[in-house]
Amino acid sequence: MSDVDPLIRREMQWMALGVLENRDLAPIIIAKVRRQRIRRAIVSAIAVIVIGFVSIGLFEGFKLLTKDSVAIDRVSGSLGENAATQQVIQGLISDYPITWEQSVGDVGAISAAGGLGDTLGGLTATGLKVSWERCEKSQCPVSWVLSVTNQTNDLISASPSLSVFTGHSPLVSDSRPTTVIPGGTALLVYSFPEFQDSLETSPTATWQWNWYLSPLR
Repeated sequence: MSDVDPLIRREMQWMALGVLENRDLAPIIIAKVRRQRIRRAIVSAIAVIVIGFVSIGLFEGFKLLTKDSVAIDRVSGSLGENAATQQVIQGLISDYPITWEQSVGDVGAISAAGGLGDTLGGLTATGLKVSWERCEKSQCPVSWVLSVTNQTNDLISASPSLSVFTGHSPLVSDSRPTTVIPGGTALLVYSFPEFQDSLETSPTATWQWNWYLSPLR
């Protein structure tokens, strides 16, 4: 039995211990071994298929996560350094009243003053979020986030500036050069720590703002 299949030899050794009178055990053993091999082949094939599907699922999941990550990184749709990576802002968000100022506030402006809904140089202001902090005598608008959208089919490069007024007197004007892809939105952050450091404001002060375009640097 040295040349007999190991499984057949093992089965014949086991079945030889039983009592099967007047019956050849070889066909029974061969059929049993054949069934075992078929089962093993089926199990192996199923395992390969399952592993294949799992691998494909993991690969597609990784691609989806990577795609989502890239999408998150491109929420602003801006190629500039000054774009925030937070969610898009819609409308005015402020804990205290703020109005729009018609005056530009900077002699170097290359456009008229804009507010929410206005389009300057291909960029449309869609939202403004103002964060207030305690100053000397009252609350001051220390941080401003302006949401601008490129609603054109072209790549827009501009330098939006934001002016803050108290009692219609301009205090600060800043600029944020940025490039926005077609259909993209840039969240431009303007911070004014000098409100807390050096400027005194009255608790009854009124606050106004506008945005405009400055020359690209």
